[in-house]
Formats: sequence, structure tokens, C-alpha cells
Amino acid sequence: MKENDQLAALLPAPSLAYAERINMPYLGYHLLRETLTSTLLGESESPILYWIGKDMGKKIPIRSANGIILPFVRLGLGKLDLLEESSGQICYSLSHTIYKYMTKERLCRTLGFESGVIAGSVERWQGRLVEAQLEVEEQESVRIVVRF
Repeated sequence: MKENDQLAALLPAPSLAYAERINMPYLGYHLLRETLTSTLLGESESPILYWIGKDMGKKIPIRSANGIILPFVRLGLGKLDLLEESSGQICYSLSHTIYKYMTKERLCRTLGFESGVIAGSVERWQGRLVEAQLEVEEQESVRIVVRF
């Protein structure tokens, strides 16, 4: 029996398959993230992106702390690494080549989406309320700490 695609709740299967076969420039996506979300959402950008990300993350079924890593790569959200896992906390490291070109302030605002996606998927898996906190020490050192 074939297991369902983790991202099937986010996009129709035919468009998922097609999107993963094409090579699109990252510039358009980055422009939308840098300009559109900032302009539309203003000062509320980070919490709104977190809320949207958490809602989307709840649609991504995972069975372990490592389960969100491949969907992150497939969605182009960056390279996610599991740093540690304990009874009430999971810590991830998030990296992307574009981060070194963004200010620390901009990363803190826009990465609310990624934090939310992680929080939502872990919340679904754990079956209890989860909160993810973004820690940006410098552009190339981003941590997301999930607490439940």
C-alpha cells in the first residue's frame, strides 16, 4: 500500500509532482517573501506568518521529530536539522543560502512562517499545544525551539 504524500493536504498531487520536476529561479519567491509580506502585513508580519505557518503545518503528518525535515526541503523552506530532542522540547537548526544576504531583523520577522510550520506539524504529531520560538544569533545561525 502506497503511503500518502505528506504535502497532499497543501497542494493537489499533480501540481506537487510537476513543481518538483521543474527548476524555477528562487528570486521570485524571495521577492514575494521580502516585499509582499512586509508591505501587506507591516508590523504584524511575524505573528501572522507564524499563524499561517502553524495552520499549514497541522496539515503535514509526521511521526517523529525528523518527520518535518523532508517536507521542509521539498517546500524550499531551507535545510532543517534536528539538534536535540527531550521530553518537552525539540531543537532544530535552520539554514538557507539566502539567509546571509538578509538582516537579522528581517530574518526574525519573515521566519515566523517556518517556525509556525514546524509548530503545527509537531502539534499534530504530539496531540497537544505546541509553541515554537525562533532564535537568530546571526544570519547563518538560526535555531527553532519547540516546546510542548
